[in-house]
Amino acid sequence: MKTLGIIGAMDIEVQLLKDKICNLEEVNYKSFKFYKGQYKGIDVVITTSGVGKVNAASCTQMLIDKFDITHLINTGIAGSLNKCVKVCDVVISDNVTYHDVNVEQMRSLFPFKECFKADDELIDLAVRACKTSPGQFNYHIGRIVTGERFISSIELKEAIAEKYSPLCVDMESGAIGHVAYLNSIPFVIIRSISDNADDDASITYDEFEQIASYNSANIVLKMINLV
Repeated sequence: MKTLGIIGAMDIEVQLLKDKICNLEEVNYKSFKFYKGQYKGIDVVITTSGVGKVNAASCTQMLIDKFDITHLINTGIAGSLNKCVKVCDVVISDNVTYHDVNVEQMRSLFPFKECFKADDELIDLAVRACKTSPGQFNYHIGRIVTGERFISSIELKEAIAEKYSPLCVDMESGAIGHVAYLNSIPFVIIRSISDNADDDASITYDEFEQIASYNSANIVLKMINLV
């Protein structure tokens, strides 16, 4: 791992990471701010993409082009789409895809992929980080789905869960995995659950946003410690 790129959608999702980085340098490029530094001997570049697929994809490509990263981690929060995945649990991506793009379209049009596979070595590193963290995070490995809306309806939640069998839902990771795949960059998504993507999602989100953001960032730091 020569240079690790870390993306969060919002400042709250990467603040802990920025606080831990040595020799932090802010670099403004295009419309994004990137923060270069080192942590435990690893060169790190941290950025926030903003919410949504287009923002996430644009930021990911600029991160790759400008800083020549060799590995990529997306950290942040998500809504649970599986009854076994509880608020503040950690989800490690096995693969990512979109819940608002037709599957046949993804299969038949470039890049001819129904989903984007996370890197096995980064998955293993994330699992080890969860297992060796104080208190041991309750973690799950599986699919994360992405779309251009905050899921706060039990009917929509059930429809997405039935069609895609995901563990959780967000608004960026599918696009980040997509761009990483196109650039042959190993990636993994780390998400901590802030809500259950149901009719009470907005209330739960407000209560657990900070805790879940901290949990996910903590796993990323532990991953770097284990490299």
